[in-house]
Amino acid sequence: MFSHLFKLIWKKKRSSFLLMLEIFFSFLVLFAVCSAGVYNWNNYRKPSGIEVNDRWTLSFFYNTDTNPNLELVRQRLKNYPEVQSFTYCSDNYPYSESQWGGSFYYEGEDFQIEPMQVDEQYQKTIGLKLNAGRWISPADTVGGQQPVLLTQELKEKVFKAENAIGKKLQAGKKPEDGIYKVIGVVSHYKYQSDFQGEQLLMFQMLKPFSKSDLNTVLLHLKPGTNADFEARLAKDMARIGKDWTVEIRHLDKLKHNKNLFTWIPLLIAFIVCGFLVLNVALGLFGVLFQNIQQRRGEIGVRRAMGATKVHILRHFIGETAMIATFSLVFGLFFAVQFPLLRIFDLPASVYVWGMVLAVGAIYFLVVLCAFLPSKQASDVFPASALRES
Repeated sequence: MFSHLFKLIWKKKRSSFLLMLEIFFSFLVLFAVCSAGVYNWNNYRKPSGIEVNDRWTLSFFYNTDTNPNLELVRQRLKNYPEVQSFTYCSDNYPYSESQWGGSFYYEGEDFQIEPMQVDEQYQKTIGLKLNAGRWISPADTVGGQQPVLLTQELKEKVFKAENAIGKKLQAGKKPEDGIYKVIGVVSHYKYQSDFQGEQLLMFQMLKPFSKSDLNTVLLHLKPGTNADFEARLAKDMARIGKDWTVEIRHLDKLKHNKNLFTWIPLLIAFIVCGFLVLNVALGLFGVLFQNIQQRRGEIGVRRAMGATKVHILRHFIGETAMIATFSLVFGLFFAVQFPLLRIFDLPASVYVWGMVLAVGAIYFLVVLCAFLPSKQASDVFPASALRES
């Protein structure tokens, strides 16, 4: 049967080639979109590790060269009953626009890691959970040590299955460039959006307040804290510094806006892909319908020789599926290069699922488009088909 179908396809190689070309490019587009969808869905399912409800960011813009009195800000925040906890941190706080980066070394291998400076209250305020070790405290900096905590992703990247507690990273290739001792591992930390893959990030202890030029405080407020307190807080903070500008933002809204930057382009990509596939389906349906109409004589002969409606239906659907199979073989040849060459450095499982979904979508589309023309072909009466031919 397969050799017979192949001969029929080869006999109409020009029209078959055009169909293969359409299906080939449709597969590549579906593969790209499905892979992106699988990657983002896998990331979305993982917990972020960050609590955003009733969390605000308090940002100061000093507009002056004088060193801000952040200790006075700390004392004032302690007096608000609405504030459960607060923490100072660097500008790359969750869902902000800032990112840092640097090279760190372990056993001579270079790792690009984003450092974040935090204080002892950061874990409590944001709700982070630890997989191992403990959180930073001021006592850890005694003796010139530089304690750090790693995200689980960074721990697995650098130390793999080893126990990371007590291990040391170098800030440069020479020991005098700075040594960082690992004291803990954070289970999850996705600080850019829910669709973000977990990053290579480590937490460092903040410098003393007297030497700090930090301008960000994260607040954990009691549930039900309203806009009246927000206005009062902004006014009180602005009074501390003569030329200060104060901005308060809600962490849940920042997270929502960050998520929009990912899923809206992804949604647009799915819509564009949907229109492309629809156009291909309509073209495929039209070509199949025309081909079958031109082969009514062949259908009549087959029916006259005893072929049943089921045989005719299976023949035309099988012929179309074989054309799709040839296209998919070439498409899979290009698609499989992505996991083999580690393009975009994504997990191989993402590409595998992208291929599976794209292949399934193509076969579903092909069978769906071929079914109605094939059904009409199977309903042809032998006598009328032979008379028309």
